[in-house]
Amino acid sequence: MNGMRLLPEDIFTVFGRLGFSRYEAKVYATLCACGRLKMGELAKYSTVPHSRIYGIVERLEQKGEVIVSRTWTSTAHSVPLKQIVASRVRHYLQDAHKVAKYVESIQNTEAFKHFYNTRRIALRSNGRLTLPSQE
Repeated sequence: MNGMRLLPEDIFTVFGRLGFSRYEAKVYATLCACGRLKMGELAKYSTVPHSRIYGIVERLEQKGEVIVSRTWTSTAHSVPLKQIVASRVRHYLQDAHKVAKYVESIQNTEAFKHFYNTRRIALRSNGRLTLPSQE
């Protein structure tokens, strides 16, 4: 493999959109390709530094993306990507529903309608409505 990479560079963009860091993507992809691996093997095949492998795997485990077996030697294997994507989509939809309900509840108030129609209202990032200062 003369200079050929195991993972194409653009795949990291896709993994990034799914919430993976670069090292998490390398570890997850390696586990998908190789199946259950010991931590040393995982570090070697994924090219993630050995000193970082346990922390990366622990983060992936906390996010539900890998399963770790803690016996005499720790091993890890990947959760199917479809299961991860389905979980993320479910969470995004739940969040979108909450935001939609919040916006709807604000829009249905008389005060909002008045200030919106007179262009005298702003929605801050903390979720509070503010009025422009009186000049």
